[in-house]
Amino acid sequence: MASGNFWYLLIPLAALVVVVSGALGVMKLQKASNAKAAGADRAAHVLRVGLPTTAKVLDSTDTRTRIDRIYILTRLRLRVDAVGGLPDFEAELTVPLSPVKMPQFAPGRTVQVKVDPATRDIAIDEPKQ
Repeated sequence: MASGNFWYLLIPLAALVVVVSGALGVMKLQKASNAKAAGADRAAHVLRVGLPTTAKVLDSTDTRTRIDRIYILTRLRLRVDAVGGLPDFEAELTVPLSPVKMPQFAPGRTVQVKVDPATRDIAIDEPKQ
């Protein structure tokens, strides 16, 4: 059998390569979109440079958005305790939460946060387990 008789395999193989590379591209875009929606860059910066304090959860709202089909994007309204010369202040933050961790962020609960005194940006400083 001559090697020229296998040309009919090239089209399905090329189609498979296109589909797989397209799927990988979509997954990469979805991951970047999820990170942006969760505020991952800002939160990482605040966790690096921020001052530790506590905050009381005033309200917790499900945004009806899911990340990786597991995490619930939740909008938290917090009363942040005084830190670094800043008085107490209220802030709103949207964070991805595991359904298992939701009770820890119920209204009335106190959570660990870090605050960037220069911008008043906040980030949850709780273990990610």
